[in-house]
Amino acid sequence: MRSSPILVLFALLVSCGSDPVPTTSTAPEADTTVVDTIAADWPGYYTDTLPCSDCPGIETTLWVRSDSSFVLQQRYLERDSIPVGTMGQWHVVNGLLTVGYAGDKPEFYRYTAEGLLMVDEMGAAFNSALDHSLDKLADEIGDAIPRMRLSGNFTYMADALTFQPCGTRFPMPCVGGMDMGEEEGEPLVAFTNEDLQKAYAKAVKRGGDPWTIDAVCTIGMGPAMEGDGADEYIFIEEIIGPAQCP
Repeated sequence: MRSSPILVLFALLVSCGSDPVPTTSTAPEADTTVVDTIAADWPGYYTDTLPCSDCPGIETTLWVRSDSSFVLQQRYLERDSIPVGTMGQWHVVNGLLTVGYAGDKPEFYRYTAEGLLMVDEMGAAFNSALDHSLDKLADEIGDAIPRMRLSGNFTYMADALTFQPCGTRFPMPCVGGMDMGEEEGEPLVAFTNEDLQKAYAKAVKRGGDPWTIDAVCTIGMGPAMEGDGADEYIFIEEIIGPAQCP
C-alpha cells in the first residue's frame, strides 16, 4: 500500500521541528574546606582563662616542654587559692596535641596562629561562643614552675628523697620545704626536710614504701643527685593529705 503524500509531509515536519533532548551535566562543587597550613611548633608556654560551668572561669597555664613532658596548672576562680597541677607526657595524635593522665581521656588541642584551641577528639571546635583558646606567650620559659597542688608517690630510702607525680614515668629528686636559704632570719617555708621525713616515717610501714600524697609543691633546679651539674627538683612546701593516683 502506498503512503499518502500528506502523511509523509506531516512526519517530516514533526521530525524537523522537534527540540533536541537537553543534556545535563553536574559539575563538582568547589571544595570550601579551609586547610590549616600553620606548621605546629608545640613546645612553649600557653595561658588564658577557659570557660567553667559553675565558676567565673578556669585560669589555665600549660607548659609544653621540648622533652615531651608537660605541666598543666588549673585554678578555678573564686574556688581555688592554689592551682591544681597535672604532669605527664604529651603526644600528637592525628595532628592534635593531647595532654592528661595515662588511661584517662586526654584533653585535645589544635595548633593555631595565636596558640592552642581546645577541641574534641575529631579536631572540631566546640559549638560555643565562649573562648576555648590558650595564647602562646613564649617558646621557652625559665626553670622554675610556681606553686601548685600535685599528687604523687613520695619515697625515702638510703638518704634519697624522691617524688613521682601521678601520670609521670620517673621519680624526681625531692626536698621538703625550701632549705636553700632564709630571709630576715626566717626559713623561706616553715615546712622543712626534717618535717617531711618524720611525716613519711609515721605514714609507711617500712622505708622505701611509696607514700601517695596530695602536696603543695614548686619545681626548680637543684644539685645533681649524681655527679656535677643540676637536676630538676620538686620542693614540697605542705602536705595536704593522702591521695590516690588515677
